[in-house]
Amino acid sequence: MRIRTSALAGTILLVLSACGGTAPSNSGVLAADSAGFRVAVPAGWHALATERSDWIDGKTVAILSTQPLNPQCEGSDAPRECRSPLVTLDSGALLIWWLSTTCAGTACVPPVGDPALVGGREATRLQGTDVCTGLGATAEEAYIVAVSPQQLDAIVVCQRDAPASVHATLADLLERVDWRTP
Repeated sequence: MRIRTSALAGTILLVLSACGGTAPSNSGVLAADSAGFRVAVPAGWHALATERSDWIDGKTVAILSTQPLNPQCEGSDAPRECRSPLVTLDSGALLIWWLSTTCAGTACVPPVGDPALVGGREATRLQGTDVCTGLGATAEEAYIVAVSPQQLDAIVVCQRDAPASVHATLADLLERVDWRTP
């Protein structure tokens, strides 16, 4: 069953909003300590741990991509106003846009979707978000992870006709997320 994409994107943003940059890397480990995770950056990929306060959504904590990153930001001093990690996705490219938020007062509960695992934690996989609108994505999906009772992460994957090898690398990356929270 396909869910209307605009309703799904609204759900993701609503779930994240209801719950209350460092230097780029193209190898090694991306550490998003404020969000409580580390992930190995695949060879040839580009990664950036970001400051939430720099982003219009207030939730972007990391970006990884098979193409060089080009965050669309206004201003050079904090707070900057970043809107998108790229102008557009290249053909064959994949982008991971990692959003994190905390829930005040009540526990974070992921929306209903297909069960998945991210770094050994239970997640919900949703198809067809609108988070990557304007990037030229041919497919979008999100992994919603209840990191703790008070933290919910959305790992939004945008891709433009990415080959099977890139999807295999994505699956390995998601399997190996090293969560630093209980």
